[in-house]
Amino acid sequence: MASIVLGIVISILLSTQASADQVRDAASDLVPSLVRWSITLLGLVVAGRLAWQAFGRAVNIAEVPTFPRYMTTRQQYRLGGFIFVVFSCGFFLLLIHENRDVIALAPLVPAFPVAFIEAAKSQSAPYLTVVAAMGIVYLFLLTKEAQWNVLLMVRDVIQSWISVPQLAKQIMAQIRFSLRVPQEVLSKVIANSPDVVDQDFRKDPNTPDRMWAEICYMKWWLTQGRDTGDDATFFTEDSFGFDKLMADFQQGAPTMSQWKAGTLTGLAAPQATQLIKDLYNRFARLVACYLIYRNGSRIDLRNEASKFGIEIDAPIHDNPLRYWIVYIIALICSVYLGVTISAVIYDVLQGRGVVWAQDPNRSIAWVMYSLCNYGLAIVVVLLLRFAMSSLGSDSDQSHLTTYCWSFLVALAVGPAGLTLAVHNFGEGNLREMSLASLYFAMLRWGLGPALVTVYISYYLDRQSCSDLPDIDNSMRTVAWRLFNCFGFAATNVLLLLPQLLSLMAQEGAIWETNKLRFIAAGTTFCLAFGLALAAQFALKKERIGTVLAHKPA
Repeated sequence: MASIVLGIVISILLSTQASADQVRDAASDLVPSLVRWSITLLGLVVAGRLAWQAFGRAVNIAEVPTFPRYMTTRQQYRLGGFIFVVFSCGFFLLLIHENRDVIALAPLVPAFPVAFIEAAKSQSAPYLTVVAAMGIVYLFLLTKEAQWNVLLMVRDVIQSWISVPQLAKQIMAQIRFSLRVPQEVLSKVIANSPDVVDQDFRKDPNTPDRMWAEICYMKWWLTQGRDTGDDATFFTEDSFGFDKLMADFQQGAPTMSQWKAGTLTGLAAPQATQLIKDLYNRFARLVACYLIYRNGSRIDLRNEASKFGIEIDAPIHDNPLRYWIVYIIALICSVYLGVTISAVIYDVLQGRGVVWAQDPNRSIAWVMYSLCNYGLAIVVVLLLRFAMSSLGSDSDQSHLTTYCWSFLVALAVGPAGLTLAVHNFGEGNLREMSLASLYFAMLRWGLGPALVTVYISYYLDRQSCSDLPDIDNSMRTVAWRLFNCFGFAATNVLLLLPQLLSLMAQEGAIWETNKLRFIAAGTTFCLAFGLALAAQFALKKERIGTVLAHKPA
């Protein structure tokens, strides 16, 4: 009996010890994951907040900091801010939580340190420390305003898609050189503005008399808007300093009276001229922002601007479809070279020497699949943009809206073309799947065409649209544009790594799984790089007069 009791006690102790060992082992595996997820979730919250703050940071207009939310419509500002926040959080997630996907490529490179690979797999403390440090540096970059900051370059590009700050600058330029005060309000402006007469509005635009008369008109126009009480938020914005501007106007009135009387002598005359110019720029900045703030569409803005006394022309869009052949040729060449070069490099890394005799049929097959995926998405988006331009339905559409629907169309159309290609010409059991199931399986390959389509659309618009800055084609920008192409291609590969690393070679295939993955990653890079090069270097912007000559009457 005693032996039975002793046996039971020993059994219980042994099972308890085994359970404790299992718990400790599970805890040792769980702690690194918890640490990494804690870093990720906390960082995502902070990254989202910092990205939203960075998007709303002031931009200089007429040498005065001005908040972007007053230089575009509210809907476009929210959409642009949301996209930048999603981008910032997504890249942070890729950097912190998905970095092991990048390290998963390391076994394909024999020279890569084995110790680092093992540290990443085990999620050791030094590795987690490095990950946390990368996260801190990334968050710091969201707060650092500098020309070299790539993250904030993305913000600036998104802002340019919603016309920040170029639209405000365009309106200010129109006010400065083309303002025509409506005849029906001249008597009201003169009645509320001492030392202003009707002839002042017909003098040379560079004379203090004409500038002061237009300042008085802008003051009267803004006061009318403020007195309605509908835009209290705008007029109480500290960055505009509306009350301070009104006070400076009152202080400048006696100086203008002296100018009119001819009593300003010596240095007082140039100082008075500079005072008038500064007031003019500040009033023009406020008017530009108020016109944009008040009107939710470009059509309404143009109508309201016309009532104010300036004309804002609708953007001129060139036919985007005429460039499709450039992208298709670049796509074919990039994929063919990418497959061949990647296969050769892989063989070299594996110690097999330089083997140029790769299977050409595989390169041709990959070109066909890429045309069905990337090529179809690009052509369909260009066709839709051409149709909308022909119908005039894009005249009130911001570039950001265009790129959003282009992204979604390419995300859906690319996998559809790839589905048909795989269904008819694929290998293994993929051809046996139903079209619906195969399409959902191919959807994961839609991100690449979506990203590439938006990239080339943006640089196409910079070559073919009048409301975006031209690409600087001078020799001094070549290095930067090449780096831009390389960075885009590398980012494209990083975002597609989970899909690339999930590829498995079919039974009896020419390439083993590791070679297949390496070639897929290399070809994806070459494809994106080649199309980026075409977008940056292969197009030339026509003169506006030539574009107008090509447009139908």
